[in-house]
Amino acid sequence: MKEWKPQIKQEIALKRKEFEVLFGGARGGGKTDTGQVFLLYDINKPKYRALVIRKNHTDLKDWTDRAKIMYQGLGGVYVNGYFEFPSGAKIILGHLKDDNAYTKYQGHEYQKMLIEELTQIVNEKQYEMLIASCRSTIPDITAQVFSTTNPDGLGRKWVKKRWEIPDRPDNDKTYKADENKIFIPSRLEDNKFLMENDPQYRARLENIKDEELKRAWLYGDWTGFNIEGAVYKKELDDLYIENRITNVPYDTASLVYTWWDLGVADSTTIGFFQKVGKEWHLIDFYENNNVGMDHYIREIKNKPYIYAKHYAPHDIMARELTSGNSRYEISKQLGITFETTTGTTGNLISAVPRLTIQDGISAVKQKANTLWIDKKCERFIECLTNYRREFNEKMGEFGAEPLHDQYSHAMDMFRYWATTKVIENSTAEYYEIQEDEPLYSSIGI
Repeated sequence: MKEWKPQIKQEIALKRKEFEVLFGGARGGGKTDTGQVFLLYDINKPKYRALVIRKNHTDLKDWTDRAKIMYQGLGGVYVNGYFEFPSGAKIILGHLKDDNAYTKYQGHEYQKMLIEELTQIVNEKQYEMLIASCRSTIPDITAQVFSTTNPDGLGRKWVKKRWEIPDRPDNDKTYKADENKIFIPSRLEDNKFLMENDPQYRARLENIKDEELKRAWLYGDWTGFNIEGAVYKKELDDLYIENRITNVPYDTASLVYTWWDLGVADSTTIGFFQKVGKEWHLIDFYENNNVGMDHYIREIKNKPYIYAKHYAPHDIMARELTSGNSRYEISKQLGITFETTTGTTGNLISAVPRLTIQDGISAVKQKANTLWIDKKCERFIECLTNYRREFNEKMGEFGAEPLHDQYSHAMDMFRYWATTKVIENSTAEYYEIQEDEPLYSSIGI
């Protein structure tokens, strides 16, 4: 341990006094060593207790093996799940694969807490459940949480928001969200020891074929997504690279179209779109559940928009058991008429074509380069980011079908937008369905 000396960024991180310190970004910045040293400042105090959290047992074992080397010179002995020091101080090790991982530490007191690879924690609530146990009744020990991370993983969005991390942090700056939270970025260049001992490591990062992963790991870029099996990975990348997720104001000279996904037990989602030249603008998004059509139509009418048309899928025509009326009829009585066309038997059907999910996904990929999204549509962007294919545990690979979860409903609405063929009608101020032309014939649907 006497041979370890902090490099510049490591020293900056270790000197911070904020309650929540986040250190990292790119790969190779010396995060693990820094976290291990962070835990050592109070090991001479008998009542000192610290907690280390990693994602799973395998990752925890790797951390433990490295810590054994670092701690042995200080008398740290590993004993079945924790390190004990001569004073009686203990560093307890845990991982997040247990069913009760986020609750088993409740009621405990840990004066210091180290969370490795923070973005592996899926949501902010789970993080807050963990850090609620970081407190100190020992006068000369200040409670503190030290976390390390790369800009990937399912939790990247909440982490980025909590610490107010910019898309591309300046590596020469620190970012203080408030008096209790600070982010210290680091890159491979900050770790001179690794650069000297493994000069090919940077080249290996530069050769990563996945561009968003390379930007995240090499430059600490937070605009990537890196959700394994993500359906719209490339489309999201293009949206950010081309700055098409930005402020997209309501154009008062253009009418608004809505597309809906109707839920019964699930969520109902509504997208508010405008056609501006050759571009489509998603200017607003709404999602709710366990409320009736009257609620959603009231939401629609309370918006300041002038509407062209409203589109919903085929189940808009399904009759409810309680009233005997369809949601199409209920909506019409409440002042919103959804677009219909005539079926083969002469009956009215939804104007949204009834296609397979895979055909819908293909249509989205075809049309996504015309889309701009207002950044206030945070829930829609979250769904677009996390919509992923279902993982086949037996085969060890992602299947063709997307996972049906909380992110699916917004993406169903998105497919309906993409598969509704809309053309400009020069004789009117709005656009309407072209009913005599096959939908998406250019991509084989």
